[in-house]
Amino acid sequence: MNSFLKRVRLAVRLPQRQAVFQLNKERIGVPFLYVGLLSALVCIPLSIETFLQSEGIIADLALPMFLVYFVFVYFPLFALSVYSLLAVVTALARAIALAAKRKLTFLMLYKIACFAATLPILGYGACLLVNEDWAKIWVGISIVFILVLLIRLLFHYPQANKSKLHKQMK
Repeated sequence: MNSFLKRVRLAVRLPQRQAVFQLNKERIGVPFLYVGLLSALVCIPLSIETFLQSEGIIADLALPMFLVYFVFVYFPLFALSVYSLLAVVTALARAIALAAKRKLTFLMLYKIACFAATLPILGYGACLLVNEDWAKIWVGISIVFILVLLIRLLFHYPQANKSKLHKQMK
């Protein structure tokens, strides 16, 4: 729990150089788990609200069956959408990194994008609880926020050698 909170503090400090370099040292599984835990945290109040305000077939389910539905249907789709959006934003940042001739890989940028998604994921959960229309707008704002953050931290890294950059483009 202590290391999770440490990562949250570092993620909030992005795009500071020290935070970027510390978070980039993490193994690739850590950011996936981090985003998964944040998504689960956001889904807890959402699941309660959905159960209390459900209509139709979902309203007829008993609580244990609803929880099974939520854990095995809704949450994986929600997490997959978060990971997919992060991958798209990372691909855009990778294209910009290649244009700026920076030596960054997709995996390095994806790790930082996962940590940069801390505030957008928590904000999305808050928007869902307040107003679902705000949540749709928040997604667009979050994508722009993460992309701008990734572009800013691209310039913390040195330019690539021409021979290494040529190999990366192949």
